[in-house]
Amino acid sequence: MLKKITLVAAMIIGFLFSVQKISYAQEKTKEELKAERDALKSEMKANEAVERKAKIEKLSAPKSSGVKSVDDLAISSAAMLLATAENNKIIPELYKRTIGETIDGVTDLTVKKPELGDLTSLAANIATQIAAVSKASEAVSAASADASKAGPLQAPKATKALNYTKDTLALLGPELQLNAKVVNHLITTLKSAKNY
Repeated sequence: MLKKITLVAAMIIGFLFSVQKISYAQEKTKEELKAERDALKSEMKANEAVERKAKIEKLSAPKSSGVKSVDDLAISSAAMLLATAENNKIIPELYKRTIGETIDGVTDLTVKKPELGDLTSLAANIATQIAAVSKASEAVSAASADASKAGPLQAPKATKALNYTKDTLALLGPELQLNAKVVNHLITTLKSAKNY
């Protein structure tokens, strides 16, 4: 019996040691983090990203078309658009607080670093939004079929609402992916600095 307990204890200690080695192996060096950060900064400053952010700010939800599936998609797209616009305001501030400089490279060490929980909560929120965009994208074909069956007075409004949804989803997909990459990088940076 004592041999079994000793063997099990040794196996547990070995397992814990191997998990600890894996977690240390997954931490990134300062150079790796800097290279990743430089790539993200380039991606965030790219014309495509800047134009996408501007379009996100300008899009406005259409009026009700009277076709329920189309209107539901337009309403959920508007909510996702608003949430992403809010994230686009929050993420640069979190970046500055985590890294100690703005995306443009202006140093600011006077700010308090964010809590790990704030970043993980934002990452979870973005993941939920990505899932919602995917689900809405799947619902577009059914809504298109409903819009094609709409009466002559509803059809133009339904088409406009459907186009709004398509445009919104086309913008949100890449924007949310970029936001997720930035927030995950900030989490890795915060963890590697042992500031959590």
